[in-house]
Amino acid sequence: FVEGRRIAWTPADPGRQPAGHLWRWELEPRGASRTVVTHTYDWSGLTDEARLATARATTADKLRASLDRLADVAERATG
Repeated sequence: FVEGRRIAWTPADPGRQPAGHLWRWELEPRGASRTVVTHTYDWSGLTDEARLATARATTADKLRASLDRLADVAERATG
């Protein structure tokens, strides 16, 4: 976590070690009212076989939809 710049996490089931995938949001301020957001999902280190199907289904379109939802929430909060 870097305030105003990045949040990233490695999901894990309660009481277990992270399975090896990383979710990350990186923020690049562009003036007083704009921010470029990059959403990445890295499952190259995933070791949990049970999560592989879900990881493979996390496509660029799904990441884009997540960014669109974030933009909608942010615009309603500031509008």
